[in-house]
Amino acid sequence: MDNILKSKKYDAILVAGEGKNSYKVSHQHKAFLRVEGQSMVSYVLRALQRVDSIRNIYVIGPKIQLLRHLAEDHIDLQAPKTITVLEQRENLFENVWHTFLLTLPEPVPADQLETSQYKDRAVLVVPCDAPLITPHEIEYFIQNCDMENHDHVLGLTPETALRPFYPGPGQPGIKMAYLHLKENIYRINNLHLVKPVQMKNRHYIQQMYQYRYQRNLINVGRFTLKLIGKDKRNRFGYYLGLLLGLMFSRLKLDGLVDFFRSWVPKKGLEECISNIMQTRFVGLEVPFPGAALDVDNSKDYETLKLRFQEWRNTLRQLETQHPLPHGTVRTLAREKPAPRVAANLSFSKVDGSATG
Repeated sequence: MDNILKSKKYDAILVAGEGKNSYKVSHQHKAFLRVEGQSMVSYVLRALQRVDSIRNIYVIGPKIQLLRHLAEDHIDLQAPKTITVLEQRENLFENVWHTFLLTLPEPVPADQLETSQYKDRAVLVVPCDAPLITPHEIEYFIQNCDMENHDHVLGLTPETALRPFYPGPGQPGIKMAYLHLKENIYRINNLHLVKPVQMKNRHYIQQMYQYRYQRNLINVGRFTLKLIGKDKRNRFGYYLGLLLGLMFSRLKLDGLVDFFRSWVPKKGLEECISNIMQTRFVGLEVPFPGAALDVDNSKDYETLKLRFQEWRNTLRQLETQHPLPHGTVRTLAREKPAPRVAANLSFSKVDGSATG
């Protein structure tokens, strides 16, 4: 029998909405892009179903299309975890907020949420376009989140963890855009463990989502203009450092990148975001790159399809190098191969504790 220690369990919200702020790849919704006969959203669901710390799974997006693709991919909506498919709402914020309300064991009036027994209830928010994400990576992230002292933990993948996936001699690869911080260079991996009720300015989430693409300098600038005035200490230097770091990294001027990233200390940026959102925010450095390897364009999609199995093997090897935290001994069942579907079918550094 597996030696599984009891731990807190969380509901997971897989965001697969398709709206004006979502990006299409190869003229398709990213959730339904197929890799080796399976849609991307199905790979993420299979991973979530094998995470011990996940209780129930909610998928929100175009419901009819989601149900059709999940049926084609032979996703069991009842086991090993219950999957509930919901129709998408107007935007990302509404999708996450209203799905969170559905996870509550009982209805709670909106004006009573902040004093209810559910004010500290957390959910895991996961992207739909990261087919290389693994159960081990998700479990590792959850087990290292310090939810006693934080209300929102965002995963950060160091640039060094993504180097094996860069283009090489005779091999295509994926090279991401990064946040250049004083302590390290990071890729946001889009894993969020969050207490929605404790985010007082949660309505700002939609603005952040609109300008989320780190490769786009215009988006970074718009993000700055939209939110900088909301930080009472007006830490313009952080935003300017992020913008210039991204710009000079594009120009391969590493010396200037290093200079401007010194303007952006991780803790200071966390305090700034906490102030803007009126919550306790922290970025958690994790060694796994699966969740960070999302697909933003057709070139990356073609590369992912070509090197998918090779990269999956690379990620499995990382699991032995970075076991789950001490005191959370688990044995995750070996992943069963996904049923093959005809290809033409179209339809804060982790050392056992969180950083703060």
